[in-house]
Amino acid sequence: MKAIFIAATGQDVGKTTTSIGLFHLFQNMGIKTGFMKPVGQSFVEIDEIQADKDALLFKVVFDMPDELKWMSPVIIPPGFTSEYINNREKYGHLERDIVTAFRQISQDKDVVIAEGTGHAGVGSVIGLSNAKVAKLIGASAVIVGQGGIGNSIDQIMLNVAMFEREGAEICGVVVNKVKESKYEKIKHIVSEDLVYKNLCPLGFLPYQPLLSLPHIYQIKKRVGADVLSGEKNMHDFVENVIIADMAPHNMLDNIKNHSLVITPGDRVDNILVTISCYFLEQNRQTKISGLLLTGNALPNESILKLLKNTGIPVLHCPDDSYTVASKVFSLTVKTQTSDLSKLEIIKSLYAEYIDKQKLCEQIGIPVPVL
Repeated sequence: MKAIFIAATGQDVGKTTTSIGLFHLFQNMGIKTGFMKPVGQSFVEIDEIQADKDALLFKVVFDMPDELKWMSPVIIPPGFTSEYINNREKYGHLERDIVTAFRQISQDKDVVIAEGTGHAGVGSVIGLSNAKVAKLIGASAVIVGQGGIGNSIDQIMLNVAMFEREGAEICGVVVNKVKESKYEKIKHIVSEDLVYKNLCPLGFLPYQPLLSLPHIYQIKKRVGADVLSGEKNMHDFVENVIIADMAPHNMLDNIKNHSLVITPGDRVDNILVTISCYFLEQNRQTKISGLLLTGNALPNESILKLLKNTGIPVLHCPDDSYTVASKVFSLTVKTQTSDLSKLEIIKSLYAEYIDKQKLCEQIGIPVPVL
């Protein structure tokens, strides 16, 4: 049985997408594959068990039989760091918990994918850096870097150094979110430099804008909004955000495909423009994905009824438009179990752009004959 540890050079670089892509790739090659998130921070509670959201994502999407308590053995809730530093002896079991969970997950598996949390050093404060956890379970690290050349290589090598310091092996490097216009150049130069540095380039994934787009439900959660209507369309994507505090005719110039309109609840003029755009989008060149009303005032019942009839998701948050918009723009988009179109894109990307032969050779498993 072999294990690979997915680590990234930073947040929102592509750990989860890489884990999904490689998991699906192994499955398609007939390789029995397990998944775990040894240390999790963003978690949900199911049947009194706290489990990382990525572990739950894998269990649901891939219909995995493994128990969540093994897929997500260690959870770091808010405030845990201070408690750990003040009482280290109390948490001496954490390493054992991870090893025990790994042994459970690895039963009857050919490969186990362990997804890290952030860059190689994250978790060091509690003695569980990604690099240390990889060494702990005997996993080879796959480092996921951002598409680019200079800064990308610098960040990759910084993470490589920490894994090497812990004595963890490096399986290879995946470069994610490579811009189409620079794809061939980046692939050629970065591949050459990685090989020079004795690292194996496993694949270069082109940037896919859809994977970075939030849907309305994620925005609702981010800003703490109430849903006034349009509940059935909460998983529509948002490609364009309009802060409609301008005159209605100026607002029209800014409405593009899959737009979220943010406007004060008493700006009936802009609300009516939004409704009009919905009914006039017969050519489908534009699409209203949602309307987010801000402030304490709301339109009267007749306007709310019109909005309900459109089916547009209508949200309300009492904060001002600037505060709400700031939260929307700072939203970090994570793949959800309901993101079926995103999941299919991820699977297709990794099937096409990952070098399967190199991957298997680096892990040390026979290359399946497909």
